[in-house]
Amino acid sequence: MTTWYTVDDADAQARLLDAWDDAPIENLEVCGMILDAAREQVITYAPAPAPVEDGQPVPDPPSRYVLAQLQQAKNLWNAGRVSTGGEVGVDGQYTFTPRPLDKTIRQIIRPVDRKPHAL
Repeated sequence: MTTWYTVDDADAQARLLDAWDDAPIENLEVCGMILDAAREQVITYAPAPAPVEDGQPVPDPPSRYVLAQLQQAKNLWNAGRVSTGGEVGVDGQYTFTPRPLDKTIRQIIRPVDRKPHAL
Protein backbone atom coordinates (compact mmCIF):
# COMPACT_ATOMS: atom_id res chain seq x y z
CA MET A 1 0.00 0.00 0.00
CA THR A 2 1.47 3.32 -1.09
CA THR A 3 0.42 6.48 0.72
CA TRP A 4 1.29 10.13 0.30
CA TYR A 5 4.10 11.58 2.39
CA THR A 6 2.95 13.63 5.38
CA VAL A 7 4.24 14.82 8.74
CA ASP A 8 1.06 13.89 10.60
CA ASP A 9 2.69 11.66 13.22
CA ALA A 10 6.04 10.25 14.31
CA ASP A 11 5.80 7.25 11.94
CA ALA A 12 5.06 9.52 8.97
CA GLN A 13 7.98 11.77 9.91
CA ALA A 14 10.32 8.78 10.20
CA ARG A 15 9.16 7.51 6.80
CA LEU A 16 9.80 10.94 5.29
CA LEU A 17 13.29 11.14 6.80
CA ASP A 18 14.09 7.65 5.48
CA ALA A 19 13.36 8.92 1.97
CA TRP A 20 14.61 12.51 2.36
CA ASP A 21 17.54 12.87 4.77
CA ASP A 22 17.40 16.65 5.09
CA ALA A 23 13.62 17.13 5.05
CA PRO A 24 12.80 20.34 6.95
CA ILE A 25 10.94 18.62 9.80
CA GLU A 26 12.24 21.06 12.38
CA ASN A 27 9.27 23.18 11.26
CA LEU A 28 6.44 20.67 10.80
CA GLU A 29 3.97 23.26 9.56
CA VAL A 30 6.21 24.40 6.71
CA CYS A 31 7.24 20.84 5.87
CA GLY A 32 3.58 19.79 5.81
CA MET A 33 2.71 22.69 3.51
CA ILE A 34 5.53 21.76 1.13
CA LEU A 35 4.35 18.13 1.02
CA ASP A 36 0.71 19.21 0.53
CA ALA A 37 1.64 21.61 -2.27
CA ALA A 38 3.73 18.93 -3.99
CA ARG A 39 0.88 16.40 -3.67
CA GLU A 40 -1.64 18.88 -5.12
CA GLN A 41 0.69 19.65 -8.04
CA VAL A 42 1.13 15.95 -8.78
CA ILE A 43 -2.63 15.31 -8.62
CA THR A 44 -3.34 18.31 -10.84
CA TYR A 45 -0.81 17.21 -13.46
CA ALA A 46 -1.72 13.53 -13.33
CA PRO A 47 -4.21 12.07 -15.81
CA ALA A 48 -7.78 11.87 -14.57
CA PRO A 49 -8.35 8.63 -12.65
CA ALA A 50 -10.71 6.01 -13.99
CA PRO A 51 -14.20 6.30 -12.50
CA VAL A 52 -14.75 4.27 -9.36
CA GLU A 53 -17.97 2.29 -9.00
CA ASP A 54 -20.28 3.12 -6.12
CA GLY A 55 -19.25 1.53 -2.86
CA GLN A 56 -15.73 0.76 -4.04
CA PRO A 57 -12.88 2.34 -2.08
CA VAL A 58 -10.76 4.94 -3.81
CA PRO A 59 -7.51 3.23 -4.78
CA ASP A 60 -4.22 4.27 -3.20
CA PRO A 61 -2.10 6.58 -5.35
CA PRO A 62 0.30 4.83 -7.71
CA SER A 63 3.79 4.61 -6.26
CA ARG A 64 5.12 6.79 -9.08
CA TYR A 65 2.81 9.62 -7.89
CA VAL A 66 4.19 9.33 -4.37
CA LEU A 67 7.76 9.38 -5.74
CA ALA A 68 6.87 12.46 -7.80
CA GLN A 69 5.44 14.10 -4.66
CA LEU A 70 8.70 13.49 -2.83
CA GLN A 71 10.85 14.81 -5.68
CA GLN A 72 8.61 17.85 -6.16
CA ALA A 73 8.72 18.60 -2.42
CA LYS A 74 12.51 18.58 -2.62
CA ASN A 75 12.37 20.97 -5.59
CA LEU A 76 9.99 23.30 -3.77
CA TRP A 77 12.17 23.29 -0.65
CA ASN A 78 15.32 23.94 -2.68
CA ALA A 79 13.62 26.71 -4.67
CA GLY A 80 12.90 28.51 -1.41
CA ARG A 81 16.53 28.20 -0.30
CA VAL A 82 18.15 29.44 -3.51
CA SER A 83 19.99 32.72 -3.11
CA THR A 84 19.23 35.65 -5.38
CA GLY A 85 22.17 34.54 -7.51
CA GLY A 86 20.66 31.07 -8.00
CA GLU A 87 23.20 29.34 -5.78
CA VAL A 88 22.44 26.34 -3.61
CA GLY A 89 24.92 24.56 -1.38
CA VAL A 90 27.83 25.34 0.85
CA ASP A 91 29.69 28.56 -0.04
CA GLY A 92 27.83 28.83 -3.35
CA GLN A 93 30.04 26.22 -5.00
CA TYR A 94 27.24 24.96 -7.21
CA THR A 95 24.53 26.73 -9.15
CA PHE A 96 21.15 25.06 -9.46
CA THR A 97 17.76 26.52 -10.24
CA PRO A 98 14.98 24.12 -9.26
CA ARG A 99 12.03 24.14 -11.62
CA PRO A 100 8.51 23.24 -10.49
CA LEU A 101 7.38 19.96 -12.03
CA ASP A 102 10.45 19.61 -14.16
CA LYS A 103 10.60 17.17 -17.06
CA THR A 104 11.81 14.27 -14.91
CA ILE A 105 8.94 14.62 -12.43
CA ARG A 106 6.37 15.00 -15.24
CA GLN A 107 7.63 11.74 -16.76
CA ILE A 108 7.32 10.00 -13.40
CA ILE A 109 3.68 11.08 -13.22
CA ARG A 110 2.85 10.45 -16.88
CA PRO A 111 5.29 7.86 -18.22
CA VAL A 112 5.80 7.95 -21.96
CA ASP A 113 4.62 4.59 -23.26
CA ARG A 114 4.05 5.54 -26.92
CA LYS A 115 0.60 3.94 -26.88
CA PRO A 116 -2.45 5.87 -28.02
CA HIS A 117 -4.92 6.64 -25.23
CA ALA A 118 -8.59 7.29 -25.81
CA LEU A 119 -10.99 8.55 -23.21
